[in-house]
Amino acid sequence: MKEVFKFYFLLIEIYYFYYMSELSAFENLFDFLKKWMPYYLVTMIAIEMVIHLVAFKRTYSKETWVNIATGIISIVVQAVLKTVFFTGLYPFVYEHRIWDLELNGYTILLGFFMYTFIQFGTHFLYHKVRLLWCLHEVHHSATKMDATTGLRTSIFDIVSLDILYILIPFVGVHPIVYFVLYSLNKIWGTFIHFSEKIVSRIPLLEYILVTPGIHQIHHASNLCYLDKNYGEVIPWYDKLFGTYASKTDPPVYGTLSIKEEIGFWEAQVHEFRSLWADVKNAKGIVNKIKYFLLPPGWHPGDVTGTASYIQRKYFENQDRQNIKAG
Repeated sequence: MKEVFKFYFLLIEIYYFYYMSELSAFENLFDFLKKWMPYYLVTMIAIEMVIHLVAFKRTYSKETWVNIATGIISIVVQAVLKTVFFTGLYPFVYEHRIWDLELNGYTILLGFFMYTFIQFGTHFLYHKVRLLWCLHEVHHSATKMDATTGLRTSIFDIVSLDILYILIPFVGVHPIVYFVLYSLNKIWGTFIHFSEKIVSRIPLLEYILVTPGIHQIHHASNLCYLDKNYGEVIPWYDKLFGTYASKTDPPVYGTLSIKEEIGFWEAQVHEFRSLWADVKNAKGIVNKIKYFLLPPGWHPGDVTGTASYIQRKYFENQDRQNIKAG
């Protein structure tokens, strides 16, 4: 309990603009998050498991253990490599920043909006670039939604588009701001993967933050939900760029090509294997390169397999049915 109060006092201290100029406040918060975040994640997952078991008599399947195993391997591999990479790179970039910005409330807001926008943009690219989708599909290949799904990531996705976050220290925002935001995002990211049986909607909060109900839509393979709700912290960019969707139908999880549980290694290499088959059979070097860079489902002269085309045809068909019914 003492540690919980300490956490809230740290947040309150950073909240006020006068205290935001104190680097030590952020360093203390970051140290606190590093120490207690693993306990928080384990506790959240355990609480959800107990609720499922007691209230819904749900026993956990192979997929759950695949999620956990994937998470453990990814955390170990990525934690070591990303820590070495980013803890050295970010201070270096900050030393060569283009502006000297004071650490205050305004730079915190700048860092926050840069962080959330980069997260939105990179998430969009993970869905629209085939090579990146090979990495990201691992996360979406889960056919059930629960807190362990947040652990399900590619063991090969070491740095990739995370490199774009160096723009935050490059413009002059102190690196500690990024590290605190990254840690808080991981904490919130566990919560938004909760099962809809436990948390479906939080009406008022959905206006300002991404909630489990919003993120459940992102994981759904329903045609009306494809490539929607990329935001992980705030839903505003999705609403601004037209990628936001509200829940209308019960979500069906998985992807267009994965509808049943798959094993650990199959989840890691499924889309890579499919990409390699397409590249090997493609005619000409240009088409081979396009397979890496264009959206999943694209084929030379044929876009009918892409999510955007499939979804557009789905809505056109819905409109025709509504006109006939009306």
